[in-house]
Amino acid sequence: DAEVDEVSQLRTQLDEARNAYLRALADSHNTRRRADQEVNSARGRGVASVAHSVLPVLEQIDLMLQHDFTAMQSEQLKAAIEMLKQSMLKALAIHGVTRNEPQPGDAFDPHEHEAVMQMPVAGMAPGHIALCMQAGYRIGDSPLRPAKVAVTPTDA
Repeated sequence: DAEVDEVSQLRTQLDEARNAYLRALADSHNTRRRADQEVNSARGRGVASVAHSVLPVLEQIDLMLQHDFTAMQSEQLKAAIEMLKQSMLKALAIHGVTRNEPQPGDAFDPHEHEAVMQMPVAGMAPGHIALCMQAGYRIGDSPLRPAKVAVTPTDA
């Protein structure tokens, strides 16, 4: 009789433990699902925010495309394109994106720059930037895309 009671108690404890496990598992799945939904929602808000800041630049481009370019001088066209570039950089800066355009003579930093070729330059120390071929971009302190540069050869 005592053994039957002990077995009954053990079965009850086992059932309670199994039910607690299943509740914890369901809670875990629900938490993961909610977290995934929040991440997707935040990503969507981020994309919408970037798109919202870029739309004025697209509108400027639309207005420019309505003009007769044949009457424009090359300097006017260049100024208009520069204006669009500055508008785009401002739109990106709202989101913490900045342009990284190293100058000749700057030290090469593999975290900021991607060396695509070597280019000897008289009087310039080895391992320095000889030419910036494509600007890089950063988000805050983190590189988004490194600047593509030519570097002076090292003596190795």
